[in-house]
Amino acid sequence: MNDKSEHHWSFDYNYGAQNPQFTQELIGTLKGCYTDTDARDTRAGQVITHIYNILPNYWRGYAQSGAKESLSIGTVIVERSKQDGLWNYVVQYENTTSGEHLRMRFRCCDVHYRPLTERWRVDAQNSGDDKYSELTCEGFLVGDSEVRLHINGTEVVVGTVGASAKLTCNWAFFDVIPALAQTIRASGNGVELTLLEDLEQLRPKSRLGFLESVETPFPLEGYYVYGAGLLPSYWWLDVHGNIAIASTYFETLVLREKIGGIHE
Repeated sequence: MNDKSEHHWSFDYNYGAQNPQFTQELIGTLKGCYTDTDARDTRAGQVITHIYNILPNYWRGYAQSGAKESLSIGTVIVERSKQDGLWNYVVQYENTTSGEHLRMRFRCCDVHYRPLTERWRVDAQNSGDDKYSELTCEGFLVGDSEVRLHINGTEVVVGTVGASAKLTCNWAFFDVIPALAQTIRASGNGVELTLLEDLEQLRPKSRLGFLESVETPFPLEGYYVYGAGLLPSYWWLDVHGNIAIASTYFETLVLREKIGGIHE
């Protein structure tokens, strides 16, 4: 990382003569998003969509011969709508360099923690042409405590959650963090939750806390997610209540487009 950079270390991945520059790509993507028309208010049944560019944190692992105009290696689309008191999520993750394509569908209760309910499903594909190029995983709760997955015909018990645990998914953080922002800041020590990472890996006693506020490249509030067995991630909330940047160990999601509002 660049010690002289004005940008926060959690999303500062400029390296030497790297071209395209990570920071320029990040700022340009956000500027393009913010010049669009403001998001509309949300009503029941209206789909809310946030589209993110995927930027690699370590470009050398992806760089190819020849000039490349964009640093983006793929797209994440987060769609959700509220129906009959539940939030219906459809998340699509596509990495054009690895050929990985994920489609995740799940439902959450209409409370700030977005607890998972009913069944969920993950469809995964890659660019291979053998029997391992596709995988389907379906999950559900038994007795509101036991997490089970049904993977290509085999059922496995992932683990159990306590009666008071708040089981949610990292792909719901795009709504969980804006909803809990004031609570997190007021707590001083963050909030504890049980995370089902990518709807597959159970991460109990994960913690969502406040990191700090920055003014560069835009006014943003930072939040962290830590937990046993979980790589840390950093989520940056803009003044409009959108997650503008979500940075994990290997890649950073940058908001490119927003359709619909996030509040009623």
